[in-house]
Amino acid sequence: MASTFGPRLWRRTAVSVPPARSLGRRMTWHAATALLAFAALQIWLVMSVVAAGAPSAFIVVALIILLALALPVARSTERHWYHLSRQALASWGLHARFRRDVRRLWFAALTLPFLWISGAIAATDAIAAITG
Repeated sequence: MASTFGPRLWRRTAVSVPPARSLGRRMTWHAATALLAFAALQIWLVMSVVAAGAPSAFIVVALIILLALALPVARSTERHWYHLSRQALASWGLHARFRRDVRRLWFAALTLPFLWISGAIAATDAIAAITG
């Protein structure tokens, strides 16, 4: 005799956790687009500052910051999540960590160009005030 409660109880189980394998691909996309946004924002800010009369050395410093800091950080974040998605079991905690890392990545990509440009302008103004 078939039970009338079987299929109904089966549908009421907890929602399954999304697969962990997709997290590596998603982080790759986030890292690439955040890096592009960082570079575009940095280029725009540096060109605005140079057009306003700042030394053209800002362009070289911007390139150094992009190559020496932003690329390795984005690549290491992407590589970390690629390996983690291949090894870890899917869980809601893993997805919470993923969302936290995505928020950190985008926050850094959108705020760091403003911070270093502001600091560089303040430093050049301080040096100009000291030297004459």
